[in-house]
Amino acid sequence: MSNFLARELSRSKYRLLGLVGQGQFGRVYCASHRKTGRLVALKELDRDRFSTHKFLRELRFLLSLQHPNIVTCQAMEQTATGRYLVMDYCEGGTLRQVLDEEMHLHPAQSLNLVTQILAGLAHAHQRGIVHCDIKPENILLTVHASGWTARISDFGIARLSQEMAAQTDFSNTGSPAYMAPERFYGQYSIASDLYAVGVLLFELLAGYRPFSGVPGELMSAHLNQTVKIPESLPAEAQTIILKALQKLPARRFRSAEEMLEQIQAFANRAEAWFSPTWSLTTLLRPTQFFPACDLQHEYQENLTAPIYRLMGEQRCFSHARDPSIEEIDFKQEFGLQSINLERCIFRAVGNQVGYQLYPVESCDRHTNDSPETVKPLPVASIRLPAPISNLVAHPLGCFAATQQAVYWLAAGLFNAETTQPGQTVLPQSLYPPVVSPLMPQLIAQLDREMIAAIPPNGNWIATATHETERSRSQISIWNLSHLQPFKPQTSFYTAPCFQLLALDARHIAAFSHLTDSTSKACITGVLIEIFTRRGTLFGSLKLPIPLRQVVVTPTPYRLLAMEPSYPNSLLRLDLKPLRIQRLGLAIAPKLLATTIWGCALMDDNGQIVLLDTYGQNLGQIQGPSQPTALSFLDAYRLLISTWNSEQGRLYVVNLQQHDLDILF
Repeated sequence: MSNFLARELSRSKYRLLGLVGQGQFGRVYCASHRKTGRLVALKELDRDRFSTHKFLRELRFLLSLQHPNIVTCQAMEQTATGRYLVMDYCEGGTLRQVLDEEMHLHPAQSLNLVTQILAGLAHAHQRGIVHCDIKPENILLTVHASGWTARISDFGIARLSQEMAAQTDFSNTGSPAYMAPERFYGQYSIASDLYAVGVLLFELLAGYRPFSGVPGELMSAHLNQTVKIPESLPAEAQTIILKALQKLPARRFRSAEEMLEQIQAFANRAEAWFSPTWSLTTLLRPTQFFPACDLQHEYQENLTAPIYRLMGEQRCFSHARDPSIEEIDFKQEFGLQSINLERCIFRAVGNQVGYQLYPVESCDRHTNDSPETVKPLPVASIRLPAPISNLVAHPLGCFAATQQAVYWLAAGLFNAETTQPGQTVLPQSLYPPVVSPLMPQLIAQLDREMIAAIPPNGNWIATATHETERSRSQISIWNLSHLQPFKPQTSFYTAPCFQLLALDARHIAAFSHLTDSTSKACITGVLIEIFTRRGTLFGSLKLPIPLRQVVVTPTPYRLLAMEPSYPNSLLRLDLKPLRIQRLGLAIAPKLLATTIWGCALMDDNGQIVLLDTYGQNLGQIQGPSQPTALSFLDAYRLLISTWNSEQGRLYVVNLQQHDLDILF
């Protein structure tokens, strides 16, 4: 986005959040209303290609289409740089992005999306409007708790394309893969849109389009080739598709309502077809299932107590560091020694924080010996007054949070000369008022249970406590560069939040449940409120999806989360601009860890799935069952701990030893 465009739109009532698309007739931006915060799409239209007369006529035509399955035009925004249509914003992207070659959509979801598209077309056809370019790229999606809502976009653009094509004697504009035979001769009607829906229905149910090839081959196929429908599809579905894909328009469905009625009737009886192979709790799944590699570990250790928090490299992302913010000098303030994070393992066992130095250079990278034959790494431990709920590593030590306090543990505390395994610290009342590198430093203390967010390279922490009587949470920001024991720098109130995340060195996100107004026991979505570290509300987003285990990633403002209702789904959330993508998984993950190239997910049976930053599957490993913690030691080493009620193990797994599609 150019600075000039940003300056022009800064005078409008919308704030640009980012570029989300590039179409034939201009760019599309995500923007928020400056007063209400409502998200909209600003569609830029080229002045040279749209005269004022034609533009105003199309604007009037677009405003007449008001339907839940059509992307509606709300207004026009005009600046010195051009004209912008203010459209509904669809955070789920396009249907094309869901119809990825590596994912297959649940048949019930496919039928539901097609019926929604037909409902939108019926509304337009009743007003004498033909879309002329129905294809997955022009079907936008909004996300909700039970799937997606389809919304047809670019009605006006498609009609203008037809007029421009007629003027230039290039009448077959459109997408050849979805064009009805008559469209190649410049003719179109309601039946042309229904033919395109038939191609789309075929693709959704079969996993591929009925015809393929270059534009010339596609034209010949649509005009002459007989449609071959997979025998795996039910006879009723085959009948609907064959009628929609008739070569002559008169032989197709007479209206969108007629086609919609037949598909709905089939959908009501289709459960017997897909239920043997599809679960109701699966929205989409991978088309290919990779064989799992056998686990190859570099190190394993017997455990006498369960580990629920492991910390290595994955929280120290480069985007967390902001050079414009004065960072605290931890060497001077908190300790004198540093730790090589690429070689250290922090672990929480009850109220103890353990530290191990992993000897990467000397380790046997191909050993799968029994734990009895492997010499365990020495562990230096610090005991805190209460069980640890969160750990964040830092090059000069680590932060440890309990239910009511946050401590700084300097690197010097884990020095074998100053700290012995299982050392007990002094009571809180005996803490000296000045910082000592030889004992844990109490940074924040509260009188009730809290949750905390700690940016690894920042100079502040955030805590949230819940006030049940007022149904709200108090968030406090503690400035570490000006320590005032037990006194936050800033405090403010939010909706009752269940999780805090430090997005970067400046911003924090608070996550609160949205509930059904008729029953507070029903969680319908999540409210995300984003604040600056000084407590100023930056913006808020309402997501109509319940979330669990939300984590940050190395990509700025990108989060990963899981859905309680769909255990085989992973959500990728981009906050700026808002985009929500569902990824289908071959497992129901219990644990999630992120790193610079993607993420690792692990289920209770020990299956590990690795995804890259685009959500593509990189491979699968059969690991140990009943895992309790998962983390990255560095970019290619996984930390895994297990516990089976009586005993457990700690593993270091080198991914380079496995047959995976990862480039290290």
